[in-house]
Amino acid sequence: MQGKTMIAVVALAIGLGAVCAPTAAAQDTGYREYPCSEMFAVPWSIDAWNGTHKVAFSPFGTENIHCVSFHGWTAVHQLDPQGRKHSLTSPSGVLGAFTSNLYFWDPATY
Repeated sequence: MQGKTMIAVVALAIGLGAVCAPTAAAQDTGYREYPCSEMFAVPWSIDAWNGTHKVAFSPFGTENIHCVSFHGWTAVHQLDPQGRKHSLTSPSGVLGAFTSNLYFWDPATY
């Protein structure tokens, strides 16, 4: 009788362990892509130069702008009407310190 009880207890423990075990989850790589058009304004907009928005110099305005973040680094691209990606780049170097909120459309696609 004791052997059957022990087997039942072990089977119950294994069954509960299987039910209560956490499920496996994919590890977060830190890569995120998200729409961010609301963060941008066109240069002729009233609120473009008050510091609340980044300014996008693009023939497509602020439509379909996406940001890609990876561990604190962010890149910005815009989709044209055909769905091709174009970089929106901010000047770097000495100018970058003064123009960090300006983004210029790159006609090359990727």
